[in-house]
Amino acid sequence: MFESADRPVSRHPKFFDALPPYLGGKRRLCPLIFALVAEQIPRRNWSQLSWLDPFSGGGSVSLYAKAHGFRVIASDLSERAVLVSRALVENSQVRLRRSDILSLFRGDRAERAATHLSDVLSVDQARWIYGALAVAAERPEPVRSLLQLVVMKATLRLFPMSLPAATDARAAAHGDFDHISPRRVGHYLRARKSLSPEAIWRIAEQVNDGIFGGRGTALQGDARELVAREPADVLYLDPPYAGTSKYDNEYAMIDELLGDTGPPGPPPTLDELLDAAVEIPLLVLSYGGPTISLAELEALVARHRPVLRALAVPYSHLRSIASDRKNRENREYLIIASR
Repeated sequence: MFESADRPVSRHPKFFDALPPYLGGKRRLCPLIFALVAEQIPRRNWSQLSWLDPFSGGGSVSLYAKAHGFRVIASDLSERAVLVSRALVENSQVRLRRSDILSLFRGDRAERAATHLSDVLSVDQARWIYGALAVAAERPEPVRSLLQLVVMKATLRLFPMSLPAATDARAAAHGDFDHISPRRVGHYLRARKSLSPEAIWRIAEQVNDGIFGGRGTALQGDARELVAREPADVLYLDPPYAGTSKYDNEYAMIDELLGDTGPPGPPPTLDELLDAAVEIPLLVLSYGGPTISLAELEALVARHRPVLRALAVPYSHLRSIASDRKNRENREYLIIASR
């Protein structure tokens, strides 16, 4: 039943540039995921169907589904993920204007902003970020989420590989360049000039490229409850993988900036999610991690519904810093199952 794909499919629609960089994102897998769906449901029927994505994360699969005609319900627990869905999946018409971006440079630069992030950002960077988020918070939706998305993308760009928790940012914030990898010094120097109105407008233009006609809803809440409650034709599950660390630590700074600091609690198990999905006709599951094989995953899903396809796809994350062995061996498992 299961097979190994020779290589990952890689395409990059322009609307993907609107999304924030996100660990665990599925941009490169989207063409393959939707090709597998097309084997079960003709593409001509997609505009009549709904796609449920209860772990929407960085938004790539939800936005791809919207671009291909599905009515999309995108949800997540984290505010950083939900604002992406509000800005790009639920919103199909409103785009940012230059005046919206210029308003971000007129925000209140409170003194607390100068010290709150002083461990990893310069005073000027921290003041701009807090002031910009304060301006965004005063705007109605979807402009609020669009501006928050711009600020989030701009903030992540201040750090190498867009990872605030995995860099020598503290040394850079204090000008201690002797303790920064020579490969990263240039990035930190460029980052000091990356919060100009023109630079932020270029990010806004990228975000605008992710706004197009379609049907979408952004929700926030527990994935198991959503799967049990929301009627859908296709369920896409990309839950946290057992045996791997969650992304909360890597994005803790972003979560705090957005006021999302509460503990999320343990995610539902895969068995619980599959039990809740009993009424949804087609399941698409992305999974991986060191604690399960493709055969074991297929057997787990088969206890709940018939498995149609099971593939192991070469898929590396953060290739530049992962070991050669991990880059060679890392796989993403894709399961397609009917009701």
